[in-house]
Amino acid sequence: MVIIDSIQTLYSDQIEAAPGTVSQVRVCAHELIRYAKTSGAAVVLVGHVTKDGQIAGPRVMEHMVDTVLYFEGDRAHPFRILRAVKNRFGGTDEIGVFEMADVGLIEVSNPSALFLPEG
Repeated sequence: MVIIDSIQTLYSDQIEAAPGTVSQVRVCAHELIRYAKTSGAAVVLVGHVTKDGQIAGPRVMEHMVDTVLYFEGDRAHPFRILRAVKNRFGGTDEIGVFEMADVGLIEVSNPSALFLPEG
């Protein structure tokens, strides 16, 4: 497994452009995708989100990958939501709910119970 955090900081000397530009993101993502296909490795490309909720830098990467996941949360609350907004091989109608704990993220197996009164 290869995890790149973040794709906007990678640089390829194949082209003359600054890291984070559309052409650099496209070339670097293409090379990583090619590596994944030839090696069988899973590649996770992290693209950061701006304060207004948009993907930082060029959005070209979204069109190149099989799945786009958003990991959403608020520092003031312990819960995080994992949402698929694109899934070439599956649905996008489910979410994962996790709780930020001292030991890391823990799956919330029954998220509906968070909204039900104890009783």
